[in-house]
Amino acid sequence: MFETADRLWLQQVESSMRYHALEFQWKKFKPRLTCVGRGGDDVFDIDLGQVDFVISDARECVGCLDGNSHVSCPNQASVTRFTQCTACASESFIPFQECVFEPKCDGDICDMDFCRREHVLYLAFYDTKVKIGMSSTRRVERRLVEQGADAFAVVGAFPTRRRAREAEKQMSSRLRVPQALRQEAVLSGFSRAVDAAGIEERFRGLASTIEDQFDLKVERLRWLDAYPIDLPLDRPPRLRDAAGRHRGKLLGMKGKWLVYDSGSINALNLSDVPSRFVDADGPPGTPAPRKIKK
Repeated sequence: MFETADRLWLQQVESSMRYHALEFQWKKFKPRLTCVGRGGDDVFDIDLGQVDFVISDARECVGCLDGNSHVSCPNQASVTRFTQCTACASESFIPFQECVFEPKCDGDICDMDFCRREHVLYLAFYDTKVKIGMSSTRRVERRLVEQGADAFAVVGAFPTRRRAREAEKQMSSRLRVPQALRQEAVLSGFSRAVDAAGIEERFRGLASTIEDQFDLKVERLRWLDAYPIDLPLDRPPRLRDAAGRHRGKLLGMKGKWLVYDSGSINALNLSDVPSRFVDADGPPGTPAPRKIKK
């Protein structure tokens, strides 16, 4: 948490931050933080290789982003849980944002392709820790890279998002496999070598149970081992608040976490940066950072 002086300083410099973070994503195993110049429409990816960021506490709707085209939120609306306000989300994505977590229909009410699309359930392994989740079929591997999994397996396909969500909750309860893991629990594994044999053993046991109890076909275990980070680390990284100053030597990135050494090993959750304002390579007033054009 911030100390009072740090929070006051951040509030003073937030209005001068030059970039609005729009999106964090992975292309294969290459992470990208997409921003737009504040008050402009120049969309670009910031170079994440140099860890010298100031990130705002304040969050503002990212508007709409379609490839290289960005439309700012006309109301400059403040946001909290989601990166878009309700109006911008309805225009570009989904009318009821809570449906991302708890779908209300099969697309028959909202008329959204996203809700009618086939979804799959998966088991995601973080070393021998495992969780169950769901994803649209077309982006399941990308989603697991975004989450930093070491391995995953698709354990069933369902015709709609709501049907997949219902099955996820049922399977989680019956198998006693969580639907989420605490960030600190995952980060603790960064200081240990991945137990591949342990993952395979746990996968075989769960796969056999799922096929017997749920009559679903479990696909093969798939490994995700090309993240740009050299693991294991000397010690687990400490999760830092996104808001504030981040400066140090880059150790690498895995899933949502950028890991850096500033005398202690820290982790910044990059998925918590979109909708915030950012300055890179020093505080406001320093030269602009190198930008990677989209």
